[in-house]
Amino acid sequence: MIKVANIARKLNKSSIMRICIPIRESNLKKAQKQVGKALVKLKERKDSLVEIWFDDFDSLQDLLRLDCFAEARKDIAVIAVCRAAAEKGSFKGSEQERINVLKMAIEAGSQLVDVSMDTELPLIKGLKTVCDNHGAKLIISKHFWDSMPDLGILAAIYDKAESMGADIVKIAVFIDKWEQNADLFELCKRLNNRQTKFIVIGMGKKGKISRIGCPLLGSYLTYVALDAKSKTADGQMTFAEISQL
Repeated sequence: MIKVANIARKLNKSSIMRICIPIRESNLKKAQKQVGKALVKLKERKDSLVEIWFDDFDSLQDLLRLDCFAEARKDIAVIAVCRAAAEKGSFKGSEQERINVLKMAIEAGSQLVDVSMDTELPLIKGLKTVCDNHGAKLIISKHFWDSMPDLGILAAIYDKAESMGADIVKIAVFIDKWEQNADLFELCKRLNNRQTKFIVIGMGKKGKISRIGCPLLGSYLTYVALDAKSKTADGQMTFAEISQL
């Protein structure tokens, strides 16, 4: 762990590690305020991103006014997310309605969109078409909330997501043993020479080190909360914490 932290410290100072700040609010006004805070923190990290969760918005009409994020899109990319309850989200509509939210976000200017691998394939294909038409990137994600499968299963998840049209494959697993972090590092090493980009994350307190180590081994980004109250996953580091490395 000490060696990883030492390397991370050097990389962090030169702003090489790509950071994504997740923003989960109930409406556009609150989200816009949080985006403003994120822009301040990311002003020296032009290759970073914000992730906006739209499943909590009071009104989907907010999606039609995403021009308020135009300032953010000049310097950092916006990832759109809309998750159902099975994905630890709160969207209560149908699957088609959920995908429509993501399509609207893309049409309104989001450069990336994150959709679960468990979504029906025709819906993913339709979302991919909208992404391609607008020059956006499709992240296909798979979460294992309570466990970590073996490396063979995780590698197969990557292959499947890639075959479904992913521009970036995201794999997040729950870590309950310290040594499982080493398995995630090995997964990153195996995927590092593959054509499709990947995001690998270890959730939980014992997976915290993976949020530093995996980006050093090729993972596309690491998720960093604005503050302790803004965390969207267990084990997520805050901006203050990662800045101290």
